[in-house]
Amino acid sequence: MLLQEWRFVMKKIGFIFLLGVLLIGCDKGEKFENNPPETQLAFESINLTGENRLNSQVRLSWFGTDVDGYVKGYEISLNNQDWKYVTTQDSTFVFPLEQGKDTTDIDFYVRSIDDLDQKDETPAYLRIPLKNTAPEVNFIASTLPIDSNHLVVTFSWLAKDLDGDASITNAYLKANNGDWLEIPLNANVISLTPENPSANGVTNAKIYHNGKFDPSTLSGFNINGANTLYLKVVDFAGAESEPDTSNSFYVSGKKENMLFISGQDEATTNKYKALLSNSNYDFLDYSLADKQPKFWDQTFSLIINNYEGLFINSDANVFTNPYNQRSALLLEFMAPSLQKYFNNNGKAFVTTSFTSTSDITSLSEVFPIDSISTSKGQARLDQDSGIVAINQPTWPNVNPSFLIAGVSPFHPTQDAVPLYKGQLKIGGGWVGPNVVGAKRNLGGQTSQIFFSVQLHQFDKDQTAQQQLLENMLNELGL
Repeated sequence: MLLQEWRFVMKKIGFIFLLGVLLIGCDKGEKFENNPPETQLAFESINLTGENRLNSQVRLSWFGTDVDGYVKGYEISLNNQDWKYVTTQDSTFVFPLEQGKDTTDIDFYVRSIDDLDQKDETPAYLRIPLKNTAPEVNFIASTLPIDSNHLVVTFSWLAKDLDGDASITNAYLKANNGDWLEIPLNANVISLTPENPSANGVTNAKIYHNGKFDPSTLSGFNINGANTLYLKVVDFAGAESEPDTSNSFYVSGKKENMLFISGQDEATTNKYKALLSNSNYDFLDYSLADKQPKFWDQTFSLIINNYEGLFINSDANVFTNPYNQRSALLLEFMAPSLQKYFNNNGKAFVTTSFTSTSDITSLSEVFPIDSISTSKGQARLDQDSGIVAINQPTWPNVNPSFLIAGVSPFHPTQDAVPLYKGQLKIGGGWVGPNVVGAKRNLGGQTSQIFFSVQLHQFDKDQTAQQQLLENMLNELGL
């Protein structure tokens, strides 16, 4: 009995000792070292040579694994020494080629970084065979000059490169058989106009980039003759694009000091030409949107700045610019350029018309017209109710030979001087002003004359009608 008890006690002591050893071992713990992550590229190699080499814009992808944690980021390098940290697993690279070199090989390294900041000790590697691709350049077809242009041609262009647009270093423009001229890469819209607007034949052209004057000149520009433009670009490796060629177009020069701009059909235009038979002028036909400038402010400003005065006839028709799809009255398109023109002592005689729904907000800042009536009903003029001069007894009164409905007299601006008023026939409860003609002075001289009626319609007495127009031109000193 004592022997069995002794054995029991010894077993119990042994168990306690073994448990103690185990507890001591667990308390100290077992140390496990962190394993570095592994990295792989989607391609192990790119075996391309000669013309099959890649262009310098390459998309690469990679991934990493970590058996005892997770990958939190990556580092990439082109020399296995200088590293850049990223968290993405793919990217499009535009690799540099040495200036003047056509081909090169790029060494690309990528390594993973795990959650304990340990890096892959054997980065993934790929040699990338590259070949430079020549850039491309094109005129934007919708902006190219039309068959016939007066004094100014404006266009836009676009260059691109598969190696990345940033690799394009130079752009050049040529006119006809002239010399190539370098132009800024950011010169998105270019206008050309002769140095001497009255020149005839081959001459130099002034250049405007995005509306700003460039002191450089383009040789070979043909005035009163046909022109063709050429564009080319060059990249950092010296590769040239194939030159792009414009359509052939005609450019007319300046002959007179007044410019007649018609925004109405041929029949109406011919009536004004007859009324201006005693005046000398150059002529622009803006009766259709396709004949009007696509880049209004830049092109129109350069044209009218060559003239002492303008005669403009238009109506309430709304035009849509075929380039930017903006819709507006002809005078609205002209307004920004005309404002600058007037500020530079330019002069203009305008005859137009509106409807009661015409938006003339932008015009009231440029012309001596503040507002028109939006009243219900209608104001009319007929053979017995014409327009009469205000405080000018020697100026003729004129009448239409048929009824003119929907006349739009206006409230003049505060600085305007009323010139003519309408003998209105009122219908439907219409209320509003009666002024149909006014002028604005600048520096003591008349700079603008504005009529809100179409003067070609007041032809009951054609001699008086012609005299009215000539009086207005004399008032402007034209």
